Amino acid sequence: MSEAINLQDWVGRTSTVEEVASGKSAARLASLLGRHGIDEKAPLFPLGHWLHFSEDDVPMRELGADGHVELGGFMPPVPLPRRMWAGSDLRFHAPILPGQLLRRTTTIESVTEKVGSTGPLCFVVIKHEIAADGILATTDRHTIVYRQAASAAGTVAEAPRADSPVPEGWDWSESVRPNEVMLFRYSALTFNSHRIHYDYPYVTAVEGYPGLVTHGPLTATLLLDAFMSTHAEAAVTSYRFTAKSPLFAGEQIHLVGRQTDAGVHELKAIAPDEKVAIAATVSSEEN
Repeated sequence: MSEAINLQDWVGRTSTVEEVASGKSAARLASLLGRHGIDEKAPLFPLGHWLHFSEDDVPMRELGADGHVELGGFMPPVPLPRRMWAGSDLRFHAPILPGQLLRRTTTIESVTEKVGSTGPLCFVVIKHEIAADGILATTDRHTIVYRQAASAAGTVAEAPRADSPVPEGWDWSESVRPNEVMLFRYSALTFNSHRIHYDYPYVTAVEGYPGLVTHGPLTATLLLDAFMSTHAEAAVTSYRFTAKSPLFAGEQIHLVGRQTDAGVHELKAIAPDEKVAIAATVSSEEN
């Protein structure tokens, strides 16, 4: 009889990888966001480190059925098949410049098993510390949630959902509509092979979603980009977001924000049914 696996044995594990910051990748992200004339020598977008260190950059034989790296290596072998990025808490200490040597040290901080309204859940908190030429640039603590297999695949409402009005009571708003092409380009840019973002038969029949799922990090990027475009003089020092509900390709998303304190803003990505898809807080200083 095999010995039972204790997921807590993975807590404290660390991994270190290196990569050179890419101005070309930064320019491609700017193109994805609809920005033009970006200087490839300029500092990376605050979330630009997500364009590096892809978790799925492994041989095909090491990928699981969902397209992600099989669990049980560095990541704990959580016995739940559905994976989602639940949120991130980021601190920006110094800018990252193209050409700098990036060194990312990753630590598994916690593994927590819970039971929610939809069944068993497992939350894995990972801390990434990214140094650029030896100087700490970004601390990114992010949470992954694992869920049980879909029990009623294909029975949920169809996507995309109908548009809803721009919500009131915010200082600014911007509406976007990520389509299948944008999802493909973001997956390609980040080398993300999770099938929920491009494989319609898989995401509907196996995962039980009504359509291709818009990446949580993509929505978080669009939300922060919208804030930065309306606050051109702001230097972002921290960004914290939590994914509340999924979004699907072709749906209109309202990105909204308002100031809550000096240098602090509340941001939200609002789904077509007026539910909050992502709730975020950004802190900044004036340049």
